[in-house]
Amino acid sequence: MNKMLRNRKAQAVLELAVLGSLIIIAFSILIKYSEKYNREQSYMQQTFRAALKKAKEINNSASWETIDFRRMPNVTNPMEIGELQQFGSGNSVLWSDGKKVGGKETTPKAYFELNRSSVSVIPPSVGPGPQAGEETTSKFSYTSKLSSGTDFSKTESLDDISTQKSLTAKDNIDGSVGVGGTTVSLKSDLGAGGKYIGGSLERKRGME
Repeated sequence: MNKMLRNRKAQAVLELAVLGSLIIIAFSILIKYSEKYNREQSYMQQTFRAALKKAKEINNSASWETIDFRRMPNVTNPMEIGELQQFGSGNSVLWSDGKKVGGKETTPKAYFELNRSSVSVIPPSVGPGPQAGEETTSKFSYTSKLSSGTDFSKTESLDDISTQKSLTAKDNIDGSVGVGGTTVSLKSDLGAGGKYIGGSLERKRGME
């Protein structure tokens, strides 16, 4: 009887371990894709608002393209480097009442934003293709050079044990994208929070 109870307990523990790991995997996948979808919607709204603001300023057509690189959080192991993802969106808006601005006729304009930090004004396209102020991206390519390292330390005393783990990572992205008839550099460096704003990414975790 006791042997049968022990076997049942062992089976229950095994089933709980398998089911628990499956639930963790399912939650990590759900969090990953919900985060990605949320960011895509955020970028879409951001480019629309930016294009609308510029179109209103120039009283004409304006387009806003954006590309953003991010290192997403590693849900299963926060002390490891997450996956590199690239988000992008673009919108064109026409806002015009037919009046001159400052006594002058205005022309459509296009803008390209990288990592929500640097903005380039794109010259109007010439010849066949999209209308001026409606430039699109093409010839998109980049390379990522990632280097990372972890340090682990442990201190023991008679009444205390403490551990600390730190992660340091550097990533350099180099590439270019064609916007209309202009080639824009995508050079950027990994920084805090997984954003490519320069510097390096550092994380620390301690336990006592």
